[in-house]
Amino acid sequence: MSTSKGGGEEEVGAAFDRDLHVQFFVSMLHELPSEYEGQDVNRLTLAYFAISGLHILNALHLVPKKEIIEWIYGLQVLPSSCATHENGVMYGFRGSPSIGIKMNSLGVTPSLHDGGHLAMTYSALATLKVLGDDLSRVYREGIISSMRMLQQPNGSFSPLSLGAETDLRFVYCAAAICSLLQDWSGMDSSMAIDYIRQSQSYDQGFGLSPGLESHGELYRSSLSLPGAVQHTVLLLP
Repeated sequence: MSTSKGGGEEEVGAAFDRDLHVQFFVSMLHELPSEYEGQDVNRLTLAYFAISGLHILNALHLVPKKEIIEWIYGLQVLPSSCATHENGVMYGFRGSPSIGIKMNSLGVTPSLHDGGHLAMTYSALATLKVLGDDLSRVYREGIISSMRMLQQPNGSFSPLSLGAETDLRFVYCAAAICSLLQDWSGMDSSMAIDYIRQSQSYDQGFGLSPGLESHGELYRSSLSLPGAVQHTVLLLP
């Protein structure tokens, strides 16, 4: 944008209003506008966005950390005597108690239709780390074993056991979870790397899956993968 001043033109850029952004993230953390009603199932990820924004803006002191940490753990899916992978149950974190199963501060027992979700599990772990939690209450074994079941024959990941999209976004979530838990046994890294390579387009960018056009967000996902996967992907020819 430019304005005329004294017969000449002066470039004027919009100033970044930190306080206004802080206010926005705080308000989003406590109450979302009605337009977000359709995103209720993704409530945990929306909280992750708001808290991450406040973290970047050095405003975490405005976040009720203990309260939110307990809320996140209340969304953790924990085993029961009848819950096994054989009946399709997945562990991890669910996005919200939106289907009617109430949140419990000690976690919830799994249901085939309300189990762990890969993206929500990533959001939960990342948010807990941002808030300074040590992840000591995370059911690591269940998450890792669930991830093994979610990896597809082509190396990609499905976010849940009932079947859903399988693409590079969930490969990123899986790799990030492995990095956060410091346990890479939850995924076959070589298969994931092959899938990433196949998703690289002619312009050297990455698509959502093999054969699709490249996209900036997927390029970030591909090159941001932690640990062993990152090392290999960065060496792509």
